[in-house]
Amino acid sequence: MGTSVEKKKSMRFFDGSAGKILDLFFPRRCVFCDAVLSVSEEGRCSFCRPEPKKIEICCVKCGRPVAQEQAYCDVCRNKMWSYEGGRALWLYDRTMQKSIARFKYHGRQEYGKYYARELQQAFGNWIEQIRPDALIPVPIHRNRMRSRGYNQAEVLARELGKLTGVSVVSDLLLRSVDTTPQKELGSAERHKNLNRAFTISGKMQELCRNVKCVIIIDDIYTTGSTVEACARVLKQAGISRVYFLCMCTGCASTGGK
Repeated sequence: MGTSVEKKKSMRFFDGSAGKILDLFFPRRCVFCDAVLSVSEEGRCSFCRPEPKKIEICCVKCGRPVAQEQAYCDVCRNKMWSYEGGRALWLYDRTMQKSIARFKYHGRQEYGKYYARELQQAFGNWIEQIRPDALIPVPIHRNRMRSRGYNQAEVLARELGKLTGVSVVSDLLLRSVDTTPQKELGSAERHKNLNRAFTISGKMQELCRNVKCVIIIDDIYTTGSTVEACARVLKQAGISRVYFLCMCTGCASTGGK
């Protein structure tokens, strides 16, 4: 009996010590400025409290920032989308550009927990109202998965799934074409670049018959070409309602995905 108690105490001590040792060699850093966090700070440092800028008033369709008297942004007033609607939390400014670059290209997968927590706090009620059957991360091509080691949209979706209780289906959509990075192309080229880039996995065709509503998860929404390409394929597969949720969005004139 005494030995068992001692073992439990020893394990608790070991777990705590291991965490402190990891923090010593791999200190937790602010997701926005990359400064080392103090023991009391979680996710972001105290100096970044005003940063980055959250979107207060948005287009009811795509979530881009709009003026108070506007319901739709300039793009959505003149364009039909395959998706029902979407939201984004932050403006894609310089702070978020650097943060997402570290999350996406430099192995900072731990950022996903903070991002997901912020998304859940801001859009938890919206997600409940939609009642999605699944969260669908935007896929990356196997070549990029091989070089990067992970899909940042899937990391975000899985963390959000834990908080909301919504299932994550990461192998429904496939990226069948290794396209040129969107940031390297003009607006018209981006839409052409993604034509036929996404397909439905053959083994997941049956699932589409039972799934009626999904939320596409991605890091950035700007031109909308990536989300539109994914939504179009999902609709063609028989999913009747498609929404999206992203961390960031730009203004209607900003380039990107």
